[in-house]
Amino acid sequence: MDQRLAERLRQKYNKMLLSGELERKTVFESGYSAFQKKFGPNVLKRLDDQTLSEVMFNTGTRDSLLYWLEFKNDDEFHTNLYGSIMGGSSHKFIVYKRVQDGRWVTGTPQKQQELTDDEAYKMIRDIRDLLVAGADLIERVPTDASLDDYILLHDALSKALEPNNMINRGWVHKYYHLLFPEKVCIFHALRFLVHGLICLLEKPIDRTKLYVMDGQYANIARELDIPLYYLSHLILKTFGLPREYYRIDTTVDGESGWQEMLNGSFISIECALDDLSVYKGRNKNEVKAKITAALEERNVATPSKVADEILRFYYDLSKGDIVAAALGERILGIGRVIDDYEYHNSSTLPHRKKVQWLVVSDETPLFTADEGLGTNVYRYKNVDNIMAIQRLLVDQAVTSPVQSESGPPSRLFEDIDSVLKRKKQVILYGPPGTGKTYNAEAVCLELAAQSIYGRPYNDLSDQEKDVIRGDERNSGYVRMCCFHPSYGYEDFIEGIKPSIVDGQTQFSIKPGIFKSLCEAACSQPEKNFYLVIDEINRGDISRIFGELIMLIEADKRGKEVILPLSGESFKIPENVYIVGTMNTADRSIALLDVALRRRFGFIALMPDYSLLEDAEIAGLPLDLWLKELNAAICEKFGYEGRNLQIGHAYFLTDGEPVSDADDFRKIIRQDVIPLIEEYCYGDYAKMAEVLGNSLIDVKNMCVVEAVFESSDISTLIRALIEPYPDLAASLVDIPEENGEEEGAYDDYAD
Repeated sequence: MDQRLAERLRQKYNKMLLSGELERKTVFESGYSAFQKKFGPNVLKRLDDQTLSEVMFNTGTRDSLLYWLEFKNDDEFHTNLYGSIMGGSSHKFIVYKRVQDGRWVTGTPQKQQELTDDEAYKMIRDIRDLLVAGADLIERVPTDASLDDYILLHDALSKALEPNNMINRGWVHKYYHLLFPEKVCIFHALRFLVHGLICLLEKPIDRTKLYVMDGQYANIARELDIPLYYLSHLILKTFGLPREYYRIDTTVDGESGWQEMLNGSFISIECALDDLSVYKGRNKNEVKAKITAALEERNVATPSKVADEILRFYYDLSKGDIVAAALGERILGIGRVIDDYEYHNSSTLPHRKKVQWLVVSDETPLFTADEGLGTNVYRYKNVDNIMAIQRLLVDQAVTSPVQSESGPPSRLFEDIDSVLKRKKQVILYGPPGTGKTYNAEAVCLELAAQSIYGRPYNDLSDQEKDVIRGDERNSGYVRMCCFHPSYGYEDFIEGIKPSIVDGQTQFSIKPGIFKSLCEAACSQPEKNFYLVIDEINRGDISRIFGELIMLIEADKRGKEVILPLSGESFKIPENVYIVGTMNTADRSIALLDVALRRRFGFIALMPDYSLLEDAEIAGLPLDLWLKELNAAICEKFGYEGRNLQIGHAYFLTDGEPVSDADDFRKIIRQDVIPLIEEYCYGDYAKMAEVLGNSLIDVKNMCVVEAVFESSDISTLIRALIEPYPDLAASLVDIPEENGEEEGAYDDYAD
C-alpha cells in the first residue's frame, strides 16, 4: 500500500477516534453480539419451519432477520453502522411475507409468485441451509488469510451459494459480516467495494467478486492496524461516496476552451442546442428523441451519438463525480463536480457544470491514453486509468491537512440525541461563533433523515433532502424560526392576522409555526418533526409559549388543551422535538425563564481548536493563536470570560479553515475586534490588554487602522502575537516586514 496514504489514514483514524467521529468499539461489539445471539447459524438451525420463516423473512415484524439487516436502528442494534443494503424491493431477499395480506411471495417485482405456506417453508429452509453452509466455509478461513485464501473461499462460496445467486446478494454478504466482522467488510455492494479499493490505490483483483475483494480489505486493515469494520467508515469519511470518472474534451469549435474553464471553475461541452434545463425531470428516452431530432435539423454528424453525449453530460455527470479535462491524449486538469447544470447564454461555453479543480497539469499519465478519444463526454471504464487519476488526487491530498466530512461531530450528535430522547427539547449554548445554529440544524436534519428514510442525511438524494427541509410547496420535517423581542404568541402558536380578499382587508385566525408543526406531526405519528429555535433567549418566553409551556414537557405530551383564541383543541405530540440555540455573550443561562430552564436540557458548545489544527496564515497557527486570545479574554473578564470567548466558526469558510490572508484580515477587523470592543464597553485600555498595543491606540481611543491597510500581512500577524510572548517566541517563520527570504515566492514565478 502507498505508505504516504497509509500514514495519512492512520492519522485520520486516530484523530476520529479521539474526537468521537467514529463510533466506539464497544457499540460495534455489542451489536455484533446481539445479532449473533438472535440470528447466528446455530440459532437458525434449531428453529422449526414455521418459526424459522417468521424469524427470517416476515416483513410485518420488527424482530425478523430481514428487518434487522435493513431497518433496525435503535439502542439495541444500529444497522447503519454495519453497512447499508437499502434500496430495491423486498424481492432481493428471494422470499418474504407480504404485509398487506400475509401471503408468502417470491419472484420479481414484475413477475411475483405467491407461495403456499409449505412451499415457502421449504424455500426458506433451503436458504437457511445455504447460509449455514456458507458460514461454515468462512469460519474455516484463518483471520490472517492471504489473498489466495480468499480467492479459494470465493470459489467455494460460488458453488455453495449458487442457487438464487446468493453469492452476489448484499443482504447475504451483510449477514456474513455480522457473523465474521474480522473477515468480511462493511461494504455490501460491488460499487462500494471497488470504490474503496480504488481510493486506497489498490487495484481490485476482480471487480465482480465480493469475497475476493473482502480479502483485499482484510489485508489493508491488517497493514493499517485498524479493525476491518472501521476501514469502510474511514474510507467514506475520507473519500466520500462512490463516484464516476469522466473524460471531458475541452475542444469547442476547433479551439481549446480549457483556460476559460480553468479560470471560471467549470466544465463545458460543445453543444449546438440552447438551454438544456427545459428537459429537467423528463423521461430520458423521450429527451433523447427530441435532442436527436433537433441535431438532425442542424445537420450535425452522428446525431444519435452526440445526443448520447449531451445526455451523459446533463443527466449522468453528477455532483461528486471526477472529471478529467482532456485535449487529445493530454489530461490538462482533474476536478470534482460541485454543482448542477447551468446555462450561460452570453458565453461561448454556455453549457456548464461547476468544478473544483484539484490537479492542474499537462503531464498526467494514463495507462491507456486513447481511452475516450473522439468523444466529448466519456465515462472511464479502464480501471488502470481510473487509478491513475485517483493517484494524482491522493498525491495532492497527502500534502493537505486531513479533513472530516461536514456535519456535526459524532459525540455532539449523540449528546443531543440523548437529551432529546429524554426531555424532547434541548438548548445549545455557548460563546459566539461556536457553531450552535449550524449544529442544531445539522443534527435535526440527520435525525429526521434517520426517522423518515433510515439513512444518513448525506446519503439522501436531492429530492429526499427537499422532503426533509421543505420547499416552496411543503414545510418539511425540520423547520426553523428565530426569537426576538417583538416575537409573540401570534407568531408561534396562533393569532389574528390581516389578509386581502377581493381588495378588502379581512382578519382571521392564522396558525403559527409551532402549531402548524404540531398539526403536521399529529397527522404522521410514525415520523419525527423538529423545530430549531435560533436565539431562543432573545424572546419573551412567557409571551411566546403562553399556556403551552407546560405541554412541551416529555410527560405532558399528548395532553389536550383548548386554545383561548380559536377555541380549538390542541396538543403537542410525542414526535415533536425542539432544539434551541443561545448566545451566552448576550445572556446567561441563569437569567433564562425558570419554566423554560426546567423543561429543556442544556449542552455547551465551546471553541473547538481542533477544527483549526494545521491551519496557518503567513506562519501564524490559527488554533494556537485563538487559544491564547481566549485565555486572555477569560483572564481579563473573570467569571464572565468563559461565555465571551471567540468561537472557531469565525475562522471557517464552508467548513474549512480560512486560508486567504485578505479574508483573515477582514475577519479580525470586522468580526473579532467589534466583539472585543463590545465586551469592553469602549474601554480601550482593557481592549489593549486583550489585543495588544499594536492593534489598539489607547491614547486616541481607536483601532490602529494602518495595521489593516498595510499590504504586508506580516504586519497584522506581528500585531496579533505581540500580547502573547510565549506564542511569539515559538514562531520563527514570521518574516520581517518587507524582508521575505530570497526565493520565498519562487513557486509562483512565471
